Amino acid sequence: MSDIDFVVLWVDSTDVAWQEKFTEFKGKGSHGERAVHPARFRDMGIFKYWFRCVEKYAPWVRKVHLVTCGQIPSWINVEHEKLNVVFHDEFIPSEYLPTFNSNTIELNLHRIKDLSNKFVLFNDDTFITSPLREDFYFDNGYPNDFLIIKKQSPKNKDEIIMRSSEFLNVSVLNTHINKKTIIKENRRKYYSLRYKKGLLKNFMNRRASYFEGFYGKHLPQPFLKSTFTEIWQAEEELLKKSSSKRFREPLCLTQYLFRYWQLAHGNFNPKNPEGRGVYFNLSSSNINEAIKTLSNGTAQACFNDTEKLHDFEKVTTTLRNAFEMRLGHKSSFEI
Repeated sequence: MSDIDFVVLWVDSTDVAWQEKFTEFKGKGSHGERAVHPARFRDMGIFKYWFRCVEKYAPWVRKVHLVTCGQIPSWINVEHEKLNVVFHDEFIPSEYLPTFNSNTIELNLHRIKDLSNKFVLFNDDTFITSPLREDFYFDNGYPNDFLIIKKQSPKNKDEIIMRSSEFLNVSVLNTHINKKTIIKENRRKYYSLRYKKGLLKNFMNRRASYFEGFYGKHLPQPFLKSTFTEIWQAEEELLKKSSSKRFREPLCLTQYLFRYWQLAHGNFNPKNPEGRGVYFNLSSSNINEAIKTLSNGTAQACFNDTEKLHDFEKVTTTLRNAFEMRLGHKSSFEI
């Protein structure tokens, strides 16, 4: 039996009660317009296909934890033996609720009851798109990932504000580790040939005293729950402060800190990033390329909604139709 769980976040922004709370709180705090843009919350109508993908391509999963603010999709089979519907107030401390900030939700995932130590975090726009084995995500007790060091010199003050959370994540990491010592202890993971061209970036960065950042892909991310616990013990006050923001704000910790912690400490298995999947900021110009991932053997795909997606209905209708063509039969997760 598998010991790997999936965690997926979902919200129904058409729900009247949710909209009332959203309106009540969106004028408070110091968040920018991007934090309250509809693209952060609107439903593309493809979530049922997420479950169909799981059942078809990863039937070995131990449990699926569906995380919502109290909403339940009308089509979901809540009696499914592998499904655990988790409301925010069941694991997020009450002082942080209600929240419209995915960072707050993700920073507290380790509190979910019966969550396995090995779990994969999905957003509702990240999909498994071909058959995967358990060892795609974990092997020898560790997550599979890639460590490619990224230099992050800001070009202007606006970029500093936009990327401030990333700088804070890396600064916290550097506070707790000695880069040169830890690389020496995990040399084969830092200089793995599986990184191909990315290996050169690590080699060129070898003399730097501190980490500046890491390359990544916005795709399903494997985590160890123990990593969350360890970082909460080390940085409780900063994590509490970040969790208290009801909408995304600059200079707050994010779940990427947990990934960086795993990478820097060598708690992962090196993999080629090219084999992990692909990411799309959806548009009318790339939707045809995006839907090819449903049938061309791509492992995982992210179909990301952004504020620049002006033809939302047209693009998402095309995507839904492609899913229906490929996965037209209900899964056992559906009524």
